[in-house]
Amino acid sequence: MILHFSGTGNSKHLATLIAEATGERLLDMAALMDKGTTVLSLGKDEMLGWVFPVHFWGLPALVRDFIGSLYIRGYSGQYTFAAATFGMLCGNPHGQMRSLLRQKGIALNAAFSVRMVDVWTPIFNLSDKARCLRITQDAIPHMQRIAAMIAGRECGNFVRRPLPALVNGLHWLLYQNHRPTAPFHLADGCIGCGQCALNCPTKAIAMHNGHPQWTKAQCTLCLRCLHHCPRFAIQYGHFTHNHGQFANPFV
Repeated sequence: MILHFSGTGNSKHLATLIAEATGERLLDMAALMDKGTTVLSLGKDEMLGWVFPVHFWGLPALVRDFIGSLYIRGYSGQYTFAAATFGMLCGNPHGQMRSLLRQKGIALNAAFSVRMVDVWTPIFNLSDKARCLRITQDAIPHMQRIAAMIAGRECGNFVRRPLPALVNGLHWLLYQNHRPTAPFHLADGCIGCGQCALNCPTKAIAMHNGHPQWTKAQCTLCLRCLHHCPRFAIQYGHFTHNHGQFANPFV
């Protein structure tokens, strides 16, 4: 069983490759939360996997909340791994994951990470589409190696570009400071398609009079709404309009 969360497709890409290599079922954490799922059953021969993006050097709020509300029925020491996708630095999401799982009586056996396109466009410029495609393609061999290692149930810490646990406090401070939805706004061009509201993993967007409105004070900050808007009409802050969009082309 592989549980994944993905904003723009990078983590879904990795999770899909792992599922293909292992034959494990693939479950979307956001979809499960939307259904109110709080109990999952794990078979004795299954593995338990977590695949997610790094947000501000740590776990996305949605992943934290999902683990906090979840009970895994049937866990008895099955192989458990966590694999993160990141842009510049991985940070310490695996340490946070290990701590959360320990509270559930689950041991983390292996940790992996892969560097991909950093989709935080308030800072990073993704307007060079050829460069984004090249970064994504270059990551595939590493993702395939990770998938093969997981299929072989290898144990250990294989995280690239980690940061020490000292960043946990800074992660939470920076992340919480940026999570308010107030900086999201509409530029010209919105066609009222409603894809942003439909696809928001935290249901923080609702359509009013044909246009999206952010109805929650905070979201998980995956920027899925911005990157998947067909008219690039959703912006965050003052700089994203010049920094382009990205959606993983392999999912």
